[in-house]
Amino acid sequence: MARPAAVLVVAALAPGALAQSPSLAPPAAPLDLPALLQRLTDDDWLWRPPAAGERCVQFSSYDRRSDKGPANPEDWYANDDRGQYLRVEERDGRKEYVMADIDGPGCIARIWSANPSGVLYFDIDGQRVWTVDFAALTGGKVAPVGEPLAGVHSKGANCYLPIPFQRHLQVSASKNDFYYHVDVVQFAKDTVVPSFAPALLEQHKGAIEAVVTRLGKGHPFDGQLTPLASPEIAPGTVRALRLAVGFHDQQGEADRGEALRRVLLVVHCGDEETVRVPVLDFFAGGPDWQMHDGYLLDIGPSFSSGGVTSLGAATCYWPMPMPRGGGIELVAEGGWKGPTRMPQLAIAHDPRPVAADAQLFRASFHLEKGFPSRPFRDHLVLDAKGTGRFVGCALIVKNPHRAWWGEGDEKFTVDGEKFPSWFGTGSEDYFGYAWCDPHLFSSAFHGQAQCDGPGNYGFTAVHRMHVLDSVPFQRSFRFDLEVWHWVGGLKLDYATVAYWYGAPGATAGLPPVPAAAARTLDRLPPPKIFVAEGAIEGESLAVVSCSGGRHEVQDVSFVPEAFSKDHQRWWRDGKAGDTLVLAVPVAAAGRYRVRAAFCRNVDYGVFQCTLGGQPLGAPIDCYSPVIGSSGPLELGTVELPAGNAELRLAITGRNARATACMVGLDYLLLEKVP
Repeated sequence: MARPAAVLVVAALAPGALAQSPSLAPPAAPLDLPALLQRLTDDDWLWRPPAAGERCVQFSSYDRRSDKGPANPEDWYANDDRGQYLRVEERDGRKEYVMADIDGPGCIARIWSANPSGVLYFDIDGQRVWTVDFAALTGGKVAPVGEPLAGVHSKGANCYLPIPFQRHLQVSASKNDFYYHVDVVQFAKDTVVPSFAPALLEQHKGAIEAVVTRLGKGHPFDGQLTPLASPEIAPGTVRALRLAVGFHDQQGEADRGEALRRVLLVVHCGDEETVRVPVLDFFAGGPDWQMHDGYLLDIGPSFSSGGVTSLGAATCYWPMPMPRGGGIELVAEGGWKGPTRMPQLAIAHDPRPVAADAQLFRASFHLEKGFPSRPFRDHLVLDAKGTGRFVGCALIVKNPHRAWWGEGDEKFTVDGEKFPSWFGTGSEDYFGYAWCDPHLFSSAFHGQAQCDGPGNYGFTAVHRMHVLDSVPFQRSFRFDLEVWHWVGGLKLDYATVAYWYGAPGATAGLPPVPAAAARTLDRLPPPKIFVAEGAIEGESLAVVSCSGGRHEVQDVSFVPEAFSKDHQRWWRDGKAGDTLVLAVPVAAAGRYRVRAAFCRNVDYGVFQCTLGGQPLGAPIDCYSPVIGSSGPLELGTVELPAGNAELRLAITGRNARATACMVGLDYLLLEKVP
């Protein structure tokens, strides 16, 4: 989805270059599968006032102890978010686990899981119409539903295929031990929504493939951009807004981020200010302005020319209707601090009239710095009052620890409901990935543009855009994001941008944007990394054989300074009697004293070691109530020839308190002795 660096074209928007505005044309009916697919890529419908009765709700595997409400914080922030369902039903002699149950008309807008398994059953309008492999559907393996309409990103499996229903929907699963979200739109009661059947995938294959292609290539904007010579905007719609910025090559990355954090994007619609957000945060590229290829927000690749590095043009494609005109400008508090010219804006303006009741595009910034990681609490993303539609969120976290910061669930409370109609299972799950995976990704509707590491240390920048799964509200919308870090005693920074449409006069309910001096990024020092001197790293050893289970190299940087080079050779899903054999390089023949360090935790087993066919001490029990390293254990002395010696790890069982028989080798030490 990458695009070349943008060139600003000085030209007027060609008449008729854009599709007819929905404010001037009646909405399509019925809302069949092609119409719902079109909503994923044609975003003008988002700024129309939501119809009475329109909702978007989430079913998830959140810990049901939270149903007691916030009066008891221990339950409100409960974190057993796996394997929770609405109920269990018996069908044809087997158990089925009901994930979602809701009346229509409506459609599924998104399905997510961290560990999809088994099959999903879709009962629509009282009939079982589809049985499909869960992992295949959310992994983009059910034709023609491919990437980015469905796919796995940093271990999170997502499916954005609309699955419509007229009267009723029930989604069930054959298995019962996974994390899940099912996001469902309910339309106004008189909406005609032809119900889903698997045959529609073939019938509308062309339409599905067209959406897959369109989302994969990026926003199909076909107008022209004009540099913004004046902040004043005539009545009409801003179809695209692009920001270009450059720095002299000698300026450091940190200075660039600080300079951009000082510059505010300010938008007025009529006399009402609807956006006041630092450009660094608005475009979701993180503190270091990382490239990403979202459908509605993107940052293009950087390039250098004449000693100046262009950081890549950043573009916003959210339509900004301005029925009475407005203004867009950049405000550099305290003056521009970069060595080249002030960042430049360009826009594409559609002058055609806009309906007077158009909802206005809004972006609302909330920064909290230096707050404690205990007790658990909520970061307020948005507390909107008025009529509107929530369409996205960007988040920057500053984490002074390698351990995971994001167990916190998202909670959406709509129109004053007593319990949130969205209650999630973890911050990374909301942003579409899983298992606190630090790998970067960029897709049409979500991405992780920055994660400094090791582990989750430093700055992380993530974003998610809601289109078909946007959340309408008639009176109010509140988004609380739990702050749930694994480690207490820390000081964290959270900065969020909420993207939303709101009727004239709608309010965000957030504190004013802090002054530039209070918005500094305050970067962390490089983390310390433990390296065992003279060690042979477990992750470096070639695997000769494995009789059962799975082995891989695991990043264990979330346990600071415990494991050499932050990695281990990880063997899981083995059982008593299974063996893992590794090849240990021996530089010269001789007698060696052998020491080794292993991982310990609640799910680690008991195993026996041999090296070069010679036993090494008694079986080792690696059960521990908390994760950590055993440190170097004395295993014995053996005679070894030069070449590769086989290190055999044989599982003999497990501690009575252990939950599994995993084995983790951090490193091996061979000391030649007389």
